[in-house]
Amino acid sequence: MRVASGLICIFWTIPAGFAQTTAALPAFEVASIRPNTAFKGGEGMMRHGGIDRITVDPERLTMYNVTLRGCVRVAFEIKDYQVVGPSWMNEERFDVTAKAAQPVSEKDLHLMLQRLLAERFKLTYHKEKKDLPAYVLVVGKSGPKFHESRSEGEFSAKPISRTQATFERATVAQLVDLLTQVLRVPIVDETGLTGQYDVTVDMTSYLPEGFDHSNGPPPDVQAIVMAAVQEQLGLKLDSRKVLLDQVIVDHIEKAPIEN
Repeated sequence: MRVASGLICIFWTIPAGFAQTTAALPAFEVASIRPNTAFKGGEGMMRHGGIDRITVDPERLTMYNVTLRGCVRVAFEIKDYQVVGPSWMNEERFDVTAKAAQPVSEKDLHLMLQRLLAERFKLTYHKEKKDLPAYVLVVGKSGPKFHESRSEGEFSAKPISRTQATFERATVAQLVDLLTQVLRVPIVDETGLTGQYDVTVDMTSYLPEGFDHSNGPPPDVQAIVMAAVQEQLGLKLDSRKVLLDQVIVDHIEKAPIEN
């Protein structure tokens, strides 16, 4: 699933080159970036919400099968739709293993990743604020129709069929990431829900009679998703414009310099 950013109405721009001085950023002690050619599509991306696998501990950042768009997203702690760059950033995939000299915060690991992208991929960028068409996710009048998870562990998405899926231990932020990839429009969470939840979604009844998946997506994905969110989750997507930060990639190489 891909995310398309609608870009309209520049509201405020930080000058190009701002925050591009990498010398002041902390650096990893050692880092390895290698191309990953094993990605076969679909299920892995769904399971991990856009990045196939990412793990963080106090000394190490590991990303498996990640796109350059995903790297920028993690480095700047933003959503996928906030990254604006060439389309091929969604295609090339890499395995990244980076270790700090000592335990650091997750924020510092992200700053180290910014420096790594600048050094290995020659990333340059600037930041802008733009007024974008978006959805705001809120709780419906009757409240959410799902419950907090009673199990422990990481987020998991389990496809049951082409039209059904169960999400276990999901935060609303993770659900928003998945919805954003489907609707291709920024979604801002204003539900106030802060737990981890078990959610099951079944799109079957919303599909046109006789619909054939082999012919592509249904004719009105947006209407189907919005109906399911409201009727099955007890949430609501309100359409409005939202002022959002974006990282604009001015330059990035397709392949890293040698490790």
